Amino acid sequence: MHRIIFILLLLASPCAYAQLPETVVYLFDMQRSSKGIKIMNPRIISKKSGYNNQPYFTPDGEAIYFVSSMDTTNTEIYRYQIGKKKSRRITKTPEPEYSPKYTPDMGRISCVRVEKDKTTQHLYTYNFKGKDAQLLMPNLKTIGYYEWISPTDFLSFELPEPFYLVKHSPAKRRTDTLATNVGRTFVNLRTKNTYVFVDKTDSMHWKMRTITAENVRSINLHRKTEFAELCETIPGEEDYCFLRDGSVLMGHEGILYIKKNPFRNKDATWDELIDMKTFGISKFYRIAVSPDNQLLAVVAYTGKKP
Repeated sequence: MHRIIFILLLLASPCAYAQLPETVVYLFDMQRSSKGIKIMNPRIISKKSGYNNQPYFTPDGEAIYFVSSMDTTNTEIYRYQIGKKKSRRITKTPEPEYSPKYTPDMGRISCVRVEKDKTTQHLYTYNFKGKDAQLLMPNLKTIGYYEWISPTDFLSFELPEPFYLVKHSPAKRRTDTLATNVGRTFVNLRTKNTYVFVDKTDSMHWKMRTITAENVRSINLHRKTEFAELCETIPGEEDYCFLRDGSVLMGHEGILYIKKNPFRNKDATWDELIDMKTFGISKFYRIAVSPDNQLLAVVAYTGKKP
């Protein structure tokens, strides 16, 4: 079955839909010194079985949101309070939710919700108690992932293949496709006033590309948008996160790699940071880092890569 099924967490049939991958969310301490970065103190913050995925650190660094499966078809949003070391279920709905994060005003939780027809994927917001569901852009039915770029505008990863990176401006009733053949991970790198995404146009050499926030705001359909190449990804990998100094973290075959600030050093290489197999983690893919760069969240999986 085509890999799109797992990328969007939206499956083509009720039978296939039930087969969510087995994933676990780990949390590590991350310590930086003159000798480099040390990853230590692993602990599981999600359930140890089922589907547990898509960790998101809150901007104040006090909590992590993630999704966890309640059964074979439904996922709900959870909040892990870092200081108290406790998780709390937020949503209680018959529809699966994915990709939780704060809205730009920090007043609600946004997420992708798969509707009861199991084909429509909408962008929703909830209050912090998982209530008062509000649907954003009802006509947008194929959203997979998203990133807020202003109080109202957002970028999204959308169907159909070859996967589109799209800018939505609801107030202006405008939708602009920025790129095709993109990866599922794209970020608003606020420290650089830049957006980063993965370009898969060359199937053998995936590239991380950038576009300035100014260019995103002033998209012109009559002028080709240029995306500067930042670096190549590790072959076959599309999940990454940035440190505050501009360095990139990416996993591959159980090893966490770092590329030291490719914005300044175009010749930087992917260097091994730590072999996660020393912690009993042989396979992982999604990663997230806390705003202060002192915590690292990693999603481990078993079987075939989701």
